[in-house]
Amino acid sequence: MKFNFSLDTAIIVSLFTVFFYACGKNYLAAYMAVFLIDPVVLNFSAADKINWGFLNCAEPIGLLLIFLLIIFYIQYLFSYFDIKIPFKLSLLKKKAEHIPPIHNSSIKQELIESRVHTSFCMMTVTLIIIVSFLSFAAIDIRASKAANLVLENPTSLPKVTLKSDKTLQDLHVIRCGINLCAVIDVKKNVSLVEPKNVVYLSSNFDKKQVH
Repeated sequence: MKFNFSLDTAIIVSLFTVFFYACGKNYLAAYMAVFLIDPVVLNFSAADKINWGFLNCAEPIGLLLIFLLIIFYIQYLFSYFDIKIPFKLSLLKKKAEHIPPIHNSSIKQELIESRVHTSFCMMTVTLIIIVSFLSFAAIDIRASKAANLVLENPTSLPKVTLKSDKTLQDLHVIRCGINLCAVIDVKKNVSLVEPKNVVYLSSNFDKKQVH
């Protein structure tokens, strides 16, 4: 099969981007659901979703890639050493006398190899789909747990104040989108404010914050 580096690379990068985008979108939806906020309201950018997806889904996709590389390497070895399917036990024996090939035997062998290749591709696609769903389920649980920990201790988030109303104290930013930012106070009251009104206090840089 002819390999077009530019086209195949573009397809692979696009698939990874779509996967990380979907994963990031799922993470943000599960995280913000704990605070009863629809992510659509905050309007997270595509770059934000891809970034969160990469941070939370890189591990499962990495394990899947390692597994696929091993499978492809095994398939390459089979092809390189010309190991047919089904395996010929005669390979372990001494070379026999020349026997004329049976009519259509090569076509039958090609058909078997084609079916094996098709089955391999189908199993690979099925495996990718299963891993994707499992990854999304795991990310959903992880995001919910992280958000619940933040809800129990809002002070673990970066502390902010508002330009429009500096009388409000002890505000902490949860997440910011393009349109709005979600902030929470120590009494666990959640508000939506415009990003331009949010001011990060210098106290956030005094010590490392746990988000």
